[in-house]
Amino acid sequence: PLLLPQNAFAHLRRQAAALDALRPRLNACCRHHSPLPCARRAWTDVLDGFCTDEFGVKTRQFHCCRRHGAA
Repeated sequence: PLLLPQNAFAHLRRQAAALDALRPRLNACCRHHSPLPCARRAWTDVLDGFCTDEFGVKTRQFHCCRRHGAA
């Protein structure tokens, strides 16, 4: 668990949660018959979830969440 104060640093907790969600999905992709497309799908799914969380709070969103599509 992150050792951050409970009353601040929520943006870092959201980033860490996204990376924690990505790790098991990438591990599963290593055993997949086509690992690169699997890893790309895992990354985009986790990033989409992260950006949904980012836009759900009244703080400045992470810069990558303002991009769309392949960007």
